[in-house]
Amino acid sequence: MKKCIVLDLDNTLWGGIVGEDGRDGIQLSTTPPGAAFVAFQQGLRDLYDRGVILAINSANNPNDALEVIRTNPNMILKEQHFAAMRINWNDKVQNLRELANELNIGLDSMVFLDDSPHNRENVRNFLPEVETPDLPTDPVEYTKFLHSLPYFNSIALTDEDKMRGNFYVTERLRKEQEKQHTDRSEFLKSLNIELHIAENDKTSVERLSQLTEKTNQFNNNKRPLFTTEIERYMMDGEYSVFHARAIDQFGDQGIIAFALLRKDEKNWVFESLLMSCRVVGRGIEDAFVAHIAHIAQQNGAESISIIFTPTEKNELSQAFISRVFGETKNVLIKNINQPNWITII
Repeated sequence: MKKCIVLDLDNTLWGGIVGEDGRDGIQLSTTPPGAAFVAFQQGLRDLYDRGVILAINSANNPNDALEVIRTNPNMILKEQHFAAMRINWNDKVQNLRELANELNIGLDSMVFLDDSPHNRENVRNFLPEVETPDLPTDPVEYTKFLHSLPYFNSIALTDEDKMRGNFYVTERLRKEQEKQHTDRSEFLKSLNIELHIAENDKTSVERLSQLTEKTNQFNNNKRPLFTTEIERYMMDGEYSVFHARAIDQFGDQGIIAFALLRKDEKNWVFESLLMSCRVVGRGIEDAFVAHIAHIAQQNGAESISIIFTPTEKNELSQAFISRVFGETKNVLIKNINQPNWITII
């Protein structure tokens, strides 16, 4: 499965070269030959609506390209549909590396579409992990080609899948806002984050199962769970399943956290604690754990424990556990009857 389509502009999203033909001279219309590009953009928009991330990697004058994107009435894809953009004269290989870093996804999650055989070959040589198929030579075939790609089929489509493209766009807005603040705590306050926490909510099992499968960096104990397994835990009185949804001034970020607790009489054990890495570092992880600890305390528990199993990718989880629970060993226990045992931003 792939997450992101990275797109060239000239002769890919529209016909012609905007720097030479001008805004009004490019091919992008409801009649041929521009109609082929409109249809291609609509196909991409359909994938965006299913949660595929869109990004731009174009050798162009930024002002020329953005003018088309913002003002051409036949543009199906507007600025808000692109999670990240590199419109410059830099090497496209370097641009792809920067895009992956900005979006916090692997290069192997990307598909690169460019009409230029030279650009495609260059990317294949230096970034073989990026999927770089050959676009048809005739733009009329672009849309059919797009629908033939096998990278974006999904067995189960959750609300979060459908919203993924928007998540990355709003994340760009958050980063722009962060630049306006010199103090990080003030920036976090400006987001007006709301955290909605639910326990044993069966309507969310598909998304929770997806989180256990896909989350690697903030995951204490990598253990994919099927929906049926999660439902069994919800019905078992010795366990509780918690999840959290985050909302801020830029929008709903969907269900971003999952916890599976085994409830021993005096000690509750985090068998799983995981969170989407795109929200980590904003105090959400602290608030989520603190809320669960409060529930445990109300139910007579005197401590909470967490199981930690190191992997090649979960250093982010290890850092959080070390900060909150102490040294990361296989099982860590924290007395929750101590005042202010955890800091919440």
